[in-house]
Amino acid sequence: MAEEEGSWDTTCEEWLISEGYCYAAGLAQLEDGAFYAAAPVADEAGWGFIHKEDHEESILQDDMSEKKMTVNEAACLKKVADTGKAPPEGLWLGGVKYTVTQYDAKFESGDHTFVKIFANRPKKGVSIMVTSTQVICGFYDEEKGQTAGNCTKATIAFAEYLAGLGH
Repeated sequence: MAEEEGSWDTTCEEWLISEGYCYAAGLAQLEDGAFYAAAPVADEAGWGFIHKEDHEESILQDDMSEKKMTVNEAACLKKVADTGKAPPEGLWLGGVKYTVTQYDAKFESGDHTFVKIFANRPKKGVSIMVTSTQVICGFYDEEKGQTAGNCTKATIAFAEYLAGLGH
């Protein structure tokens, strides 16, 4: 990407956090789903909200039994970005499980077409926009006065910006 290493954290903060629509944000490469930028930038707080190293979780199975599974959050995000469906262990970001509730493989905004995904949990959620090479995640929390609509609006605007830069 054209900007210097580290400045993408600040760019995420400017587009998604500064107006108060999201409490956390991340940018990942579509190629592997691994985050390389996070916001808020101060004290690297964003990383604590959006990413957790591989972790083991008890995952409810179709037969109502539980199975221990290792969760790789980058692989979860990549699967959702590629298919709109969570992997068997679910969509985990920052050590928190989200439920994918919306998927639009051909969402049009401005001159661009994106993959638009929405996932939530009680009073929280993540709006995910996929460009040709990037995965943008904006996280909202109703208890912080944020709404799904404003979070999604901000992630769409950031996706249009990145697409305009060729990403």
